[in-house]
Amino acid sequence: MAERMEDKGRTTMRRLFKSKFIKKMNTLLKVYSHSHNAEATYKELLKLEPLIRSKGEESLFELNRASLLYDMKQYKEAAEIIMQIRPLNPEFDAKCAVVRTKILDSWH
Repeated sequence: MAERMEDKGRTTMRRLFKSKFIKKMNTLLKVYSHSHNAEATYKELLKLEPLIRSKGEESLFELNRASLLYDMKQYKEAAEIIMQIRPLNPEFDAKCAVVRTKILDSWH
């Protein structure tokens, strides 16, 4: 059984690394880390939405979307998005909680 779980984890990891969406999003966020142009990055992120193939990718898309809206000081829109992201796994949920707290603290 442990072997089967390990294989499933490897398959999931392989699928993530083959994902066009993940590759393009990672490149986009790397560029954003240098440019700090939230508006342009947000527009480019929206163009990646058709590439989403899983709930995990959709959640990651929404998390980054909310983060960029926060950076653009659009706190209400960011709060609405971050509150709709459903739990995925403990690691991702912890990242969402940090971003959610930051956004909600700024909005109120």
